[in-house]
Amino acid sequence: MSQKAIRLLACFTLVIMLIVACGERKETGLKKNTANGLVLDAYKQKDYPLLLAIADSLGKTGAITEAQSYYWRAYASDKMNKKRAAEYYWKKSGSAVTDFRNAEDVEYYAKSASRLANLKYVKGDYEGTMQFAIPVVEKLEELHCDTTSDYINLLIFIGCCQTHFANTAESTTNNFERAYNKHLEHIKISPTQESYKSAIAGIVNIAYNYLTIHKYEETLYWCDRYKELLEKYAILYSTDQDYLDKQRARQNIYRATALAKLDQPLDSYIAYKEFLNSKFSQSVEGIYDEGEYLIEAKKWNEAADCFKHLNKLINHYHLEFTFDNLQSFLLKKYQANRMAGRKDTAYAVSAYICDSLSSAIDRYKREDAAELAAIYDTQKKETQIAEQKASILRERQIAGIVTFILIVGFFIVYTLYKQKSTLKLTKAHEELKEAYNQLEETTSAKERIESELRIARHIQESIVPNEFPQRNDLELYASMTPAKEVGGDLYDYLFIGDNLCFCVGDVSGKGVPAALFMAQVIRLFRAMAKRNYTPEKIATELNAELVEHNDDGMFVTMFIGMVHLPTGKLNFCNAGHNPPVLANGSKSQFIPMETNAPIGLWEGLKFTGEVIEDIRGRQLFVYTDGLNEAENDKQVQFGEEQLLEIVKRTSKMSAQEMIETMKGEVKRHRHGADPNDDLTMLCLHIK
Repeated sequence: MSQKAIRLLACFTLVIMLIVACGERKETGLKKNTANGLVLDAYKQKDYPLLLAIADSLGKTGAITEAQSYYWRAYASDKMNKKRAAEYYWKKSGSAVTDFRNAEDVEYYAKSASRLANLKYVKGDYEGTMQFAIPVVEKLEELHCDTTSDYINLLIFIGCCQTHFANTAESTTNNFERAYNKHLEHIKISPTQESYKSAIAGIVNIAYNYLTIHKYEETLYWCDRYKELLEKYAILYSTDQDYLDKQRARQNIYRATALAKLDQPLDSYIAYKEFLNSKFSQSVEGIYDEGEYLIEAKKWNEAADCFKHLNKLINHYHLEFTFDNLQSFLLKKYQANRMAGRKDTAYAVSAYICDSLSSAIDRYKREDAAELAAIYDTQKKETQIAEQKASILRERQIAGIVTFILIVGFFIVYTLYKQKSTLKLTKAHEELKEAYNQLEETTSAKERIESELRIARHIQESIVPNEFPQRNDLELYASMTPAKEVGGDLYDYLFIGDNLCFCVGDVSGKGVPAALFMAQVIRLFRAMAKRNYTPEKIATELNAELVEHNDDGMFVTMFIGMVHLPTGKLNFCNAGHNPPVLANGSKSQFIPMETNAPIGLWEGLKFTGEVIEDIRGRQLFVYTDGLNEAENDKQVQFGEEQLLEIVKRTSKMSAQEMIETMKGEVKRHRHGADPNDDLTMLCLHIK
């Protein structure tokens, strides 16, 4: 080939390369500092819709990295309470980091991981949090990036999650101690307000976590460290009085709660008084924290008074009732008023819960649909961007192919191979996206069902009496503990003139169907008792009502009693239920029973009643088979012999003391095993 031809070929090749280079279109004219400034301005102004739009736009143009763009979009979504979208974007931010030599990308990798771990922990996904966070911590340690607050936060979240699993105490302590020591090292190097506040926030998370899982000795241990950090901070930054007041108040209310649970009432009272002396205790947040302490301390009247201010708190934060808010606020208000004996207020709150539940479900569906639409729109835009990039790449490839054909033929094979790989990657992406959507849908449905079951349990508990008569001639106390979120055991009582009519029952099956059947039984029992029916008449009429339309074959065993208070005469009917115990010290014994079938099985049954002429001076103890059939971890049952021995020892106690003692003995017998059945007990003593 002549020199002239070579020069012409070289010039032609150069022209083609310039055309290819021009295919790399200029994406943005913004400098990096300007782009970051726009993001930070929106962040400081707390304009989260604007922050979301800016991060999205700058990410598309390449003015900020993908990791930064997704991080700020997640942050804005989280602040707008779009948790699903926030979780999606933070996951994308972490996966966008591939070059761990870039310090800025590593910073956003750690920040996204810390935020995502917090989101999953608050949601209660403890196993998922650990599976995600532990590899991130190991990666940061490998990169020698284990001194930042985000790394320390990840250690704390891992430790908090571990407290919810068995046999992790040593690992939990190690993670918390490592995090605490890292904070101290950071403070020693740079004793700024930011480093102190980061350490204090970490200690608050640890102390509050131990408080919520009822490990009160550990709570006090971390409260002491909380106090030490606050004292050091106060020496350096004494002018920051509002922050110090708030943190000291919270430290005292956590301490007061733990001490109350550890039966140290005097020290608990002193810590509580310290809390009340703070300005923070007069704020809506402080009032709410006080209400939580009063509930834990079982000071129901004071707690009910605190939650009178609940509406101020709701208005202050502009809260809309979601499932979480219903549980956090209204159910606590309901519990406080119910246990304080304020029936009217408790009833009003329970009615408001029912009304709000429907609205919360509708709002959840709307917000869920909106978040899914936003995620889908993001995925669609990402696909369009990928297609545009692929189009540019194809243009470059076509121009390059012309040059490559003139130079070397084997580049054709290379191009075809690259196109095939692109198609495989696109297919894999679509399959991954479909799998992710299915997982998200399943998780959402599970969380919704669990929330509804928690609310259903609280409403069910309001059906049975939770207040008991305070009379000189009578002691009466009962307790019901479901094995699942909702159960099928029941008890009830009411006064008809000089007679006390009462019952204890056990519905076949468990869960929601048993709970609905239980509610129907109580409603019918009350209606029939008010008509002055005898126990056997009540059982017969109940059977006639429940047999109708009972396609599922459900039934209930019941002990129904009516005692004449002036004389102590007991009329009763036992419908397939465990025989009660008539307690009288060493003479305590099971009451011999007539054989009656359970209620609801067969039509036309007539039940037989029985009489004990005088039960005064003795305790009548009625229970369900969740007591005598309670199993330990070796499947050994509690048994009737042990039951009778405990009754003999406790027959001189009050009705409430007897039941609480029996509950403690059952718990000791189970030895950590989960309950295998609902447990209900009623104790009656005519003086």
